[in-house]
Amino acid sequence: MTSFHFSASQDYVEESEVEEREGWGKKIDFLLSCIGFAVGFGNLWRFPYLCYKYGGALSTSQFVFPFESLRVIVATWEGVSGVGKCRIFPLDFHVIAQDELRCILSAVTRQLRSTDAARLVDVILNPDQCVNGAFLIPYVLTLAICGIPLMALEFGIGQYFMKGPTIAFENICPLLSGTGFSMVIISFLVGIYYVVILAWVLYFLVASFITPLPWTTCGNPWNTPSCLVRNNSNANMSGSSPSVEYFNNRVLNMTSHPNDSGPVKWDLALLLILAWVIVYLCIFKGVKWTGKVVYFTATFPYLILIILFIRGVTLEGAGEGIRFYLQVDVAKLRTADPWREAGVQIFYSLGAGFGSLIAFASYNKRNNSLLRDAITISCINCGTSFFGGFVIFSMLGYMAKQQQLPVGEVVSQGPGLVFMVYPAGLATLPGSNFWSIIFFFMLITLGLDSQFAMVESVVTGLTDYWPKPLLKRKPWLIAGLCVVMFLIGLTCVTKGGIYIFDLFNFYSAGTGLIITVIFEICIVSYIYGVNRFRNNIARVTAKPVWIPWTICWALLTPLMILSVFIFSIIYYSPITYGNGQPYPWWGEFIGWLMAGLCIAAIILPAIYKLFKAEGSFIERVQKLMFVPLTDEEEMATMPGVINTMEEKAIKGDNANRPGFVSSV
Repeated sequence: MTSFHFSASQDYVEESEVEEREGWGKKIDFLLSCIGFAVGFGNLWRFPYLCYKYGGALSTSQFVFPFESLRVIVATWEGVSGVGKCRIFPLDFHVIAQDELRCILSAVTRQLRSTDAARLVDVILNPDQCVNGAFLIPYVLTLAICGIPLMALEFGIGQYFMKGPTIAFENICPLLSGTGFSMVIISFLVGIYYVVILAWVLYFLVASFITPLPWTTCGNPWNTPSCLVRNNSNANMSGSSPSVEYFNNRVLNMTSHPNDSGPVKWDLALLLILAWVIVYLCIFKGVKWTGKVVYFTATFPYLILIILFIRGVTLEGAGEGIRFYLQVDVAKLRTADPWREAGVQIFYSLGAGFGSLIAFASYNKRNNSLLRDAITISCINCGTSFFGGFVIFSMLGYMAKQQQLPVGEVVSQGPGLVFMVYPAGLATLPGSNFWSIIFFFMLITLGLDSQFAMVESVVTGLTDYWPKPLLKRKPWLIAGLCVVMFLIGLTCVTKGGIYIFDLFNFYSAGTGLIITVIFEICIVSYIYGVNRFRNNIARVTAKPVWIPWTICWALLTPLMILSVFIFSIIYYSPITYGNGQPYPWWGEFIGWLMAGLCIAAIILPAIYKLFKAEGSFIERVQKLMFVPLTDEEEMATMPGVINTMEEKAIKGDNANRPGFVSSV
């Protein structure tokens, strides 16, 4: 095991004693890799939905209830099952009790297909989602006080110490160095299920070459009797969409209960192998090779998004969809919901706490302008999310127009958006096969970059901690890691695999990730010292670190992350499936076990180190908690002293890392 010791009196390590660290070929390689990691599936299937939910729903104050229409509807449908049980008062419908109206509408919802009636159902049955919001305002504020500072913090950790998360935190606070391993565990767990999405995308990509597209028709072996291809002539009929049935019954072939795992779906398993082979071939040669791969994988999605945007805004009904996306009412800011969701979205979309940003930055030259990079990458990521909303909602507006439904009835989020709703919309366009092919190929490139980064986080963390046995065998380490993650991922491609997938998705990057980032920001700001960290960054980059960065790192960012954690606890509810059915006991157990692993990675090594250290308890805590100034830092405080080692670092000599002495 490699251990790092810190003492101002220690001499610098000789240049020959430190093996030269791999680095990026060009600055653009680093930028594209970080952009590719940050911009993922969530930018398309999560952010636009949140903007709609808190910024584009119809306000009750703008809605005129169709009371006369409702009177006719109720009179017409009194014989429908369920309506007879409702208490209908012979009063003016303007003062009808909400409970009676809810009862009536619940009984006849499937028959209500007019725009007015559907909007009324939205207002009565989902009042919390039918008020205009202003999601972009808290989103931008959260980006400024939490997202950008947190990304800059992780860039600073990796670039200054030139190590991945496992060793970087050993340099910052040996007692809580397990924070780095917690990040590695998070990337490992998320990487297991994230690549399963790529297998689904590959499935749809192959199916996109079939004419007609298989998710556009009923009468296939996987369809049910309730399958309905909706058009103008059957707009008032109820049934399940062929795209929904294709995903659930053909691609997943899902069972009805989590206890029924079923056999492995070998078509998905083979595609999962293919996905892992692609990932391996893109990263096995190191970051210089990966930096060339991202020239395509990080830029191609933008080309396709622009093409889909141009096509989408020319469709009939696109304007209505975009209106739903953009409407703003600042009164909504008085509620906690948009602030909570904005914090969560920023927190997860930028990839903080996975260790990937630290790993990527550790391959930078030490004088790289990391603060500017953090601002640039964060803004590109969030701008992509915003632009993606236009792409998604222009298509949703078109679909709503085609199906004669309000936009709110076709809106979805998560996998349902990219595997059910959006493909169904593309299938109605001329040349539908072409549009489907480029859409799913875009999703592959979108997901690959994020997968690269998570695997790289694990690999960098392990090779830094055990350099002698692993560094020269890095391709084999990556191969072994891919095989292990593939074998565990097979649990997600059984017929009941979607339930395991949801467990990974719900718990692997949930509470454990938030706690890990809380430890990270507190260790740097309050234990290592925010001023010490700021001075180190300013010294090696030869650029000032302005006071707002310090305020964010020391106060605003920790408060925001703590708020996200508190909200996650307050609003926590156990994972469910189907129509809100709770998982069996083992689902919650496995979920919290994943979260517990991340926390245990921090706590258990700290306890072990305290027991092994010498001296009184207070002495052991002080020795392991606080790192003395390094020779580099002390020399920087001496007036008139020229630090030649610092000059080498400023010039980008990665072989010399001032102040850090390693021993095996």
